[in-house]
Amino acid sequence: MTHRYPDETLNHWADIYVARQVRKHGISLEAFLAYPHQMLARVDRAESSVRVVDEPHQHRCDRRAEHSLRQRGSQLIQKLWHGSRRRNRADAPLPSRR
Repeated sequence: MTHRYPDETLNHWADIYVARQVRKHGISLEAFLAYPHQMLARVDRAESSVRVVDEPHQHRCDRRAEHSLRQRGSQLIQKLWHGSRRRNRADAPLPSRR
């Protein structure tokens, strides 16, 4: 049984159907019109899963370099906040001249 939709509703959702290329995901216009929000959510999930696959895999050497840079950055932050491990004259407060 086919439903009859008002022209404004049909034009609105048909424009979205064409613009988002919903047909490419195997969804007919009738099914889309029956539950448009659920079908758009399904298309969004399908497109987001494809985007994750398209990301390049990071090589092991790149991961090691990134890890070492992160460690070095955390060491520098520790020095900045807590000072160096060994105290030297540069760390000592200057005497006052009164």
